[in-house]
Amino acid sequence: MSDGSDPVSGDVWKDQTLVTTFLTGVRAALPNAADQLDVMLRVLASIGRPIRRVLDLGSGSGVLAGAILDRFPDAEMLLADFSEPMLEVARHRFPSPPHALRIVDFSQEAWVAQVSDHAPFDAVVSGFAIHHQPDVSKRRIYAEIFHLLAPGAPFIHIEHVSSATPWIEHQFNELLVDRMYAYDRDIGGGRTREQVATDYVYRPDKAANILAPLEIQLEWLREIGYRDVDCLFKIYELCLFIGRKPE
Repeated sequence: MSDGSDPVSGDVWKDQTLVTTFLTGVRAALPNAADQLDVMLRVLASIGRPIRRVLDLGSGSGVLAGAILDRFPDAEMLLADFSEPMLEVARHRFPSPPHALRIVDFSQEAWVAQVSDHAPFDAVVSGFAIHHQPDVSKRRIYAEIFHLLAPGAPFIHIEHVSSATPWIEHQFNELLVDRMYAYDRDIGGGRTREQVATDYVYRPDKAANILAPLEIQLEWLREIGYRDVDCLFKIYELCLFIGRKPE
């Protein structure tokens, strides 16, 4: 768990080469990615309210938004990210209204004003983005999301959390290497396992990860006021946890 003093930022995600490497190698081969999306959609379908407006915070190229629109085609998506290369990919995927794309840096408290014209949201989702923030900022962002939600609406967080021990962390890293090596072979990439490990798992952007334990983050949500707080999916350091704003 970070103490909030780590100076490393997520600015690496403004680099086009890194974004391309992540989207074509890492994101496409994440373990059980389809299961994570299925759980997200099940939560949205179970809240007993129409899905009209959804904020995808740290949206990247729009993977979560695309899955939501496939299931809820009438929803209006607001994709918010501070990486212009990521949003450029999303622009080709969502070229026209009613969906909106905005450069938003949620490391700064001013981000709330940049999206509040669309609030309240029927759901806020986020995937593998907030873990780049120091712990004090993570908790602040969770509280800001809480106030942007409509009553009864969920915050669905697909996230990278810390392992309990270095031994478990090593197992997770080796799982990633195996999955990404298999994906590279499937697409005819031609890389050796060692090259995959260097290019995709032990990447330069790993220094921007500030991982926190799952249990602590669930407790933050409860303290903020979320109800139905739980982790609904977890494989090593990859998980999906949720909380709902009370009715």
